[in-house]
Amino acid sequence: MVAPAGALTEDRLQVGLAILEGWGLAPRLGTSVLARDAYLAGGDDVRLADLQAVLDDPDVRAVFCARGGYGSQRIVPQIDWRGFRRAPKAIVGYSDTTALLSAALATGVVAVHGPMVADDMAKGITARSGMHLHRLLSDPGYLWEVELPQVVRPGRARGRLVGGCLSVLVTLLGTPWAPDTDGAILFLEDVNERPFRLDRLLTQLRQAGKLDRLAGLVFGAMARCPEVDGLGPRDVVARCCGSLDIPVAYGVPSGHDERDTGCENFALPLGVEVVLDTTRGRLAALEAAVC
Repeated sequence: MVAPAGALTEDRLQVGLAILEGWGLAPRLGTSVLARDAYLAGGDDVRLADLQAVLDDPDVRAVFCARGGYGSQRIVPQIDWRGFRRAPKAIVGYSDTTALLSAALATGVVAVHGPMVADDMAKGITARSGMHLHRLLSDPGYLWEVELPQVVRPGRARGRLVGGCLSVLVTLLGTPWAPDTDGAILFLEDVNERPFRLDRLLTQLRQAGKLDRLAGLVFGAMARCPEVDGLGPRDVVARCCGSLDIPVAYGVPSGHDERDTGCENFALPLGVEVVLDTTRGRLAALEAAVC
């Protein structure tokens, strides 16, 4: 477990680690997990060295990120992915870690948009989210599906699942780690964004051409994105994406959940083939996340 982004506290870390140990895993901490440099978990060189060590270690089977915040994007350009390509392993995280997941995806491997140790796990994730993540990482025959609570545009499509935190993905535009969305099912979620900011972010994605050749579009629950002047996050999605000639769904319980306990964060393996079917109200995997 590493901390490529924001600083964390030891008490939350220990609670989250107990969850992993309860699954029968043997978590190994990076050497600088509890380092601190203002809002970062240590300087860029420290966080990079910690991450690089676990990416290159053949005995490490999965890399869990401690929390989001900010900082992953600062170290992405310096990561050496050669050893990781030869011996891929799951990288698990979301929010700011979207930058790291997107960079891992660019190497051609699967990355997991899912709960983080000193965040959701420390607060307490639901049994469903916990069991799903555990099985996702350990069962080569596991084909999952998750409900689509709301439909913005009906339809059915299949494609490679990509995406993550909307505001972080927008900051990746113009870099080598921006997601390849051609023919893909794009998943987007965020937290605490007001309607005009969601509009701005989605407009930027569209004007950058990232929505032009999508197969389908799925939004998360958009936690604590407030309604202002009668306009909520789903209304903004309908305004900005309702004219796309593809299926669009809203409300998948993956990503930020600001509840203090019982967090629902359904892990989504990015890079796998999925089907988005609004008639069945399901997003479903067509291949397993692990071999």
